[in-house]
Amino acid sequence: MTLSSININDKVRLKVKFVDTDPITGLQVNVAPISGGVTLVIKNSNNVVLPNTVVTALNAYEFYYDFTPTIADEYNVIFVGVLVNGTYITVTQQIYVNSLTSDYKPTVTLGSDEIISFTTIVEPLYLDPEELLAFFPDASLTEVGELIHHYSTEVKKIFSIEDSNRFPDLPFTAIEYIKASSACELSRTYGFGGDDELSLKLGDLSVTNKSMPRSSVNRGNATTWCQIAASLRKELLASQVSMRGVQPKGLPSGVGTKTSGKQIDPDNGLVIYLSDRELYGPGRKGSVVDDPMPKRGLRSRD
Repeated sequence: MTLSSININDKVRLKVKFVDTDPITGLQVNVAPISGGVTLVIKNSNNVVLPNTVVTALNAYEFYYDFTPTIADEYNVIFVGVLVNGTYITVTQQIYVNSLTSDYKPTVTLGSDEIISFTTIVEPLYLDPEELLAFFPDASLTEVGELIHHYSTEVKKIFSIEDSNRFPDLPFTAIEYIKASSACELSRTYGFGGDDELSLKLGDLSVTNKSMPRSSVNRGNATTWCQIAASLRKELLASQVSMRGVQPKGLPSGVGTKTSGKQIDPDNGLVIYLSDRELYGPGRKGSVVDDPMPKRGLRSRD
């Protein structure tokens, strides 16, 4: 039945279907009240019960009653079904009956237009959007949530978080990065340019803090949301990089071991740099352990 446009003397079928939730499967199933266990109560706006409201069964779990209102009013329709185990299922609905000359309006009306926004499930969301509304009260929860979701996804990739881990134990720096990055984007719309300069004057004392371009931004010199976000992002990326093994250029492979210090040319097999013994003959003795840094002296081809 259509309850949005009901006039007096219109025959309206009030229909009910009794259902319940299966505790094992969680699915909705039809339930059948006991024989004669379904009652209907119709009350007007003065809480007066209308007589002779006997329901008719369509099947074991569906019932109806043909209602013909004669007075324009607000009616409260209550179906009650008694089950075998003694429990009750109550279904309540309100209908409004209009006259031919005027529409019946409920006593409670909406004073002004209200916009209700809906959004789908947003995951991951590692920060409560309510925490940023204190800084940007003009923004909506949907707008703040979308920004937090964007940077939460970035943090998820940086730390390689699995999809099954919906509530990861993130470090404090990661949470602050999400907050600062989202606030940076919101400040472009709702900040009104007040983050670039902060002035304080007390008597003859005047202090001005300006946001100047810097080659390196860190927590100590950051003054805006965007600069704080940039410094925190560098910390996050640095925490995921480990030190690699390095060897200074030009050192021989056997540093610290006994070696003659000879550098052999791989093309002709000759010594590249001549030692004192090779240059002056076997009469002079060179040290057994040479300096690991090769001497750039006289070459064999010179």
